[in-house]
Amino acid sequence: MKKVLFLLFIITTYSCNSQIKATSKKTKNNQNKNEVRYFNIEQYKDWEIDNRYSQAEDDKFLKKDSERVQIWSHKGKIQIERSSVINPYRRTYVYDKKTGILRVFVMEFYQISIGIEKTYDEKGVHLYEIDNDKPYKFSLQQLIEKVKKEYDIDLEDRRQNAVADRWLEGDAQKPYYEVYMRSKKSPNYEMDCIIIDGTTGEILFKTILSRYDEHAVPPFDQYLEIKEKKEQEDNAFYKNYKGKNYTKKEWEAFEEEWFRDYEERKKGGNFFLDNIFKKNR
Repeated sequence: MKKVLFLLFIITTYSCNSQIKATSKKTKNNQNKNEVRYFNIEQYKDWEIDNRYSQAEDDKFLKKDSERVQIWSHKGKIQIERSSVINPYRRTYVYDKKTGILRVFVMEFYQISIGIEKTYDEKGVHLYEIDNDKPYKFSLQQLIEKVKKEYDIDLEDRRQNAVADRWLEGDAQKPYYEVYMRSKKSPNYEMDCIIIDGTTGEILFKTILSRYDEHAVPPFDQYLEIKEKKEQEDNAFYKNYKGKNYTKKEWEAFEEEWFRDYEERKKGGNFFLDNIFKKNR
């Protein structure tokens, strides 16, 4: 999976740039979890000051080619945020300020936490990890490919003015993706938005938003409203047939079954079914 390969590449790159101290004899299988990683300011010695931001003693912004980094310290921690002006991936490392030992690693795509989030104790020993991708059977990489294929938008390119989000909704923790894209028809005034099922990859809802309408109803709220209305219609009385009441949903299921059985018997035509329906109207 491309996403996993990308994460491995990032972690490998980081390992090469950091000082690594082995805590014990290890096997290849648990080596990464038992390595202690330290903050190394020397890797940024050839980076330039990024003058787009105000600099402070405990908050520095640096740049090198398309890469950007923010280094800031607060309450005994040093936090490093590595990002790019080209792609939306961001890596955050939190170190103990006193010892320089890595305590937390997080990977993000836009504002989405992705991949394996790792936490270490004060000695740098791996404590636990969270798989942020696990609830999403329709993976982030599949989302990227779907949007690229169907909308000609590359979510991995920040210059295309798109943004993605995902979350787990309600008590059932149902996974959703939400993607905003600059409208091709009216790019200066409108945005296209789609909501995607995080399990199946099905597009559940599409809408167009004005970029200047501060009172616009959020797309997901629109989707929920339409979904609730449809469920009410599906479960309301729709038709009586041969003394039995049907909801719209039940009637549609009945029609599908009837047509399927009829086609198996007649292999074409639906005049018999039409006549029956006409007699019972």
